Amino acid sequence: MLFIDTSAFLALANDRDNYYKAAQRFLMDMQNGKFRPTRLITTDYIVDETLTRIRFKVGHAQAVNWGQNIHSSKIIELWRVDETVYEDALAIFEKYNDKQLSFTDCTSFALMKSMGINDVFTFDDDFRKMGFNIMPE
Repeated sequence: MLFIDTSAFLALANDRDNYYKAAQRFLMDMQNGKFRPTRLITTDYIVDETLTRIRFKVGHAQAVNWGQNIHSSKIIELWRVDETVYEDALAIFEKYNDKQLSFTDCTSFALMKSMGINDVFTFDDDFRKMGFNIMPE
């Protein structure tokens, strides 16, 4: 299983993003079978964050288009943050006062731990700091 974070979606959606080329290469590697996760997963919190950031960095029409594509995707599973994940995320957020973690990241960490997901498509080093495998390396 592979979790997809906001930074990966943003890199793929914006050709001016610093990680655009790396994200494109990783996507091609997945399509060519170099890395083939059994499932691709993201959350409603990631969609929320991504829609907002695409809206302000790229434009409204692109954000709407991206949102429609995510919601109709046959390959990306959209998980909703439920009460259990929310409470676990809150505990993570409260515990790590030495790290500047967003609450959205904490919901991702909580969901990934509950599902046994170790790999994440991201350019956010906070995932590595929390013990997850970042892709691309």
